[in-house]
Amino acid sequence: MTTKKETAPVRGNKLVKKAIDVAVARGAMGSPEPVPAALVRKLKLPNGESLSPALKELLSFDGSWLGVDYDEDEAEVEGTSLEEVIEEAFGEEAVPAFAEAYELLSEDCVAFGAELSRPACLYVGAANERDEYPVLTFSWEDGVAQIGGFVPFDVWVAQELGALERGKAIGDVPPEYAGLPQELADANGDGRVVFTPKAGEATEDEEETDDEEEEPRP
Repeated sequence: MTTKKETAPVRGNKLVKKAIDVAVARGAMGSPEPVPAALVRKLKLPNGESLSPALKELLSFDGSWLGVDYDEDEAEVEGTSLEEVIEEAFGEEAVPAFAEAYELLSEDCVAFGAELSRPACLYVGAANERDEYPVLTFSWEDGVAQIGGFVPFDVWVAQELGALERGKAIGDVPPEYAGLPQELADANGDGRVVFTPKAGEATEDEEETDDEEEEPRP
């Protein structure tokens, strides 16, 4: 008796192409603004590497939905720090709550300008075997920070555009893609797919100032 051969889940540019079709059918991409093909081919990420297949596919169809900034003359996607992304998402008061994450995830990020289900950015650290980088997702509710996800960009786009089921929690992916976030969490962080980072403490300079103020006057 022969068993039916299992088909591998769709990945990369094919998955993003499917996601685009779904988004167009739903009216989520009403007026696409493609990035010129010649520029898509030349664009480099902040680490100097070429765009991933999924990101190329998306920008070739529409460069406006994701809201990625790039320098057309230099053909470079603009990078930023995770700390700056957090401040943009939640305000300056949230920045100390994610302090541990800045040390653990110190490579450049690419900010997203899109209206997303949860604030997120591309983390330009270590890519997977398909040259897709992880997307970091984060929340800050009632003073509690959470960050992680490490969902490959192609899978994350498909979830955001409705081609794949969107996870209820950070890092959730459909069963056929299970294991992918863990691989990227291992490669880019310390293996935690999602975590509550330790909040920041006073810097050395601030501590010295406090000590000086506490010294009794003669």
